[in-house]
Amino acid sequence: MRLMLTCKRALVGVCLLILVTSMALLAPLIAPHDPGEQNLAARLQPPAWLAGGSLQHPLGTDHLGRDILSRLIYGSRISLLVALIAVAVSGTIGTLLGVAAGYWQGRIDSFIMLLADVQLAFPFILFALAVMAVLGPGLRNVIVVLGITGWVAYGRLLRAEVMSLRAREYVEAVRALGQTDGKIILRHILPNVMPSLIVMASLRVANMIIAESSLTFMGLGVEPHIPTWGSMLADGRAYITSAWWLATFPGLAIMLTVLGVNLVGDWLRTTLDPRLRNTV
Repeated sequence: MRLMLTCKRALVGVCLLILVTSMALLAPLIAPHDPGEQNLAARLQPPAWLAGGSLQHPLGTDHLGRDILSRLIYGSRISLLVALIAVAVSGTIGTLLGVAAGYWQGRIDSFIMLLADVQLAFPFILFALAVMAVLGPGLRNVIVVLGITGWVAYGRLLRAEVMSLRAREYVEAVRALGQTDGKIILRHILPNVMPSLIVMASLRVANMIIAESSLTFMGLGVEPHIPTWGSMLADGRAYITSAWWLATFPGLAIMLTVLGVNLVGDWLRTTLDPRLRNTV
């Protein structure tokens, strides 16, 4: 906390994340309207500070008369939920496979890295199309796609670090004392790769938010009746010249959230690495 208070970028990132998290947690209390409530008489109403705007809809309404602010607030729930669960799934898979490849090496390493190479050679969009075509769009399926496709970054990073740690003197010493492989990994390998894993996970949250918004924008993500930032962008692209607020505000929400995550992730990287700590 003391280091964070001395870094303005980290404070800005934390403030942005607190704002988005508060929106997600308190959505039923702070949203002025039901995000799905339609009012065709008030469709395409501009923001309150423009001519024709109303304080009843501070950020305006969309083509169905739904309140933009309420949909932004509820949309933060989906973005954070998908990002956090997808990072947890991909991080768990990547950690298990990366540690196994780096520690045991040999055929296990070759097989796991072959899987990683095959997945990297397969375009993400095609994989998402194939999964969605079989399972159909939905929140659970989006998390499955992002979780499965995101493990490679963790696996390759941890494999390299574990291969380096495996040859260290203290690991050789505890192995000579009769420690099992499982205890060596849990007590001596994982604690030393945890800083890299934390930094990677924090930065991947931003990627998952963008990926979820992209899939939903293309109609491959969450169901249309659920308010998300990606679906709001998709609805607003047809009105970009006549009702700019439909796409501008969800785009700003995505940008500020990703900026906050990246600022905190960059601060974690410099803080957890003693060689970079004096640059914070």
